[in-house]
Amino acid sequence: MSAVKIPQVRIAVNARCGRACFFCRPSGEAIMTPPASMLDTQTVVTLCGAFQACGAREFKITGGDPALWPPLVECVHLVKHQVGVARLEVISRHPSIGPLASALRTAGVDQVNLSLDTLNTAIHQRITGINDLPDLQQALRQVVRAGVPCKINTVVMRGVNDDELPAIVRYCEAEGVEQLKMLDVIRDLDTGAESFKGRLVQIGATTMSDLYTPLGGIMSWLEERATSNRRVLQGELGHPMRSYRMPSGLEVIVKDHRAGAWYSTTCASCRHYPCHDALMAVRVTSDRRIQFCLLREDTAIDLNDALSAGTDALHATIRAALDVYADAWFAPAQEVVCETH
Repeated sequence: MSAVKIPQVRIAVNARCGRACFFCRPSGEAIMTPPASMLDTQTVVTLCGAFQACGAREFKITGGDPALWPPLVECVHLVKHQVGVARLEVISRHPSIGPLASALRTAGVDQVNLSLDTLNTAIHQRITGINDLPDLQQALRQVVRAGVPCKINTVVMRGVNDDELPAIVRYCEAEGVEQLKMLDVIRDLDTGAESFKGRLVQIGATTMSDLYTPLGGIMSWLEERATSNRRVLQGELGHPMRSYRMPSGLEVIVKDHRAGAWYSTTCASCRHYPCHDALMAVRVTSDRRIQFCLLREDTAIDLNDALSAGTDALHATIRAALDVYADAWFAPAQEVVCETH
C-alpha cells in the first residue's frame, strides 16, 4: 500500500439521531442513507480489525447517534479488547449517553465527545428541535463523574451562538471537561447530495453560508488568556487547527477552515473543489459504504461484497480506499475560497 497518511476512521453505526439541527443533514455524518439503516456489532468489529490491519490507529464511533444504538457498550469492549485498537472515541449529542458512561469506561472507551452548542435552553431547542438541554448537561456531568475524558464540540453560528463562546469556555472549565472544540460552519455542506434546506428555513436562513462566521475573534480572546498554544492536525489530515491551553487545564481547539486543508487528486476534478470539508477522515456509513467526503455519493465504495467475500477481499478494498490519501497535498488558506458551484 502506498498510503503515507492514514486518516482517522469514523464509523456511523446508525443513520438517525432524532434531532433536526440546522447545520447537519438528516443522515448525520454520512452521505444519504436509509433512515432505518444500522450496522451490527460483528460488522463494526470486522471493519475495525481490517482498518487496523491496514494501518489505521484512531477510530470514532458516530452516527446518527451511537447512544441510540443498543450494542454500543458491547461493541466498544470488543473493539478495544478483541481487536485491540489504540484509540476509540464515541461521538454523541444525546442525553442517553450519560447513563452509559460508567459502562463505557469499563469497556475501554478513550473519550466521549458531546455536542453542546449553547447554554440557553430556548436557543438549544431552536437548534436541535428538542427541549432537553438540562438533560444533555446532566449527561455531560455523568461522563465526567465516570472518569471518562470528555470533549465538547461546539459549532459556531452567526447570530445564533457566536456571542456565547467565552461563556461556553468558562462552563467547560467549571464542569471538568478536558477538551472543547469550536468549529466553523461547513459553508458548502448544503451543496452535496442530501438537502436539508427545510431545516435552514426554520431560522430564516437560505444557505449554510448564512450561518458562517469567522473565528478570528474567539481565537484572539483565547490567545490573550492561554498559557500556551500550538498547531494540531486530526488524523494527520483535515484542517490545521489551533490548540489553546487555558490556565484551568482545559484545552480549547479551534477549527477554522481559513487555515487551509488537505486534498487528494480525486478532489481536484470535483465540482466542489476547493471545499470546506476537504480530505479529513475515512467514514463508513450505516449501510456499509466507505465515504471519503461529505459532499459526494459517487465516490463512495460499497463494502457489502467485500464483507461477504472474506478477509483478503475486505483488506484489499480498504487498502485501495486508503490509497486515496497517499497523494494528499495541502492547500494554503489563500487558495481555499469555499465557493458554491
